[in-house]
Amino acid sequence: MAQQEDKPGLSEAISRLVQLGLTSHADQDFQKQRARKMAGDTIDRMGDTTTTADDRAIRKRDLLDGPKEFDRVRIDRPKRSKPSQQ
Repeated sequence: MAQQEDKPGLSEAISRLVQLGLTSHADQDFQKQRARKMAGDTIDRMGDTTTTADDRAIRKRDLLDGPKEFDRVRIDRPKRSKPSQQ
């Protein structure tokens, strides 16, 4: 508040901080989506065309998601529940 040139009041300063936080989070989500798309496009170009489309999709998903061992420590994704067996 004190470091702003226009010396905003407390509510205005808090409003600016909230807006800044929301903007930075939205930017991070956009960056993650953009990086994932770029990686996916690269994987598609380098993929083994002699395999089936299903196999390529599985391999791509595995590469983009990373090793299964890291699932429990990923903080950027919600925990997945195991599918129920019937």
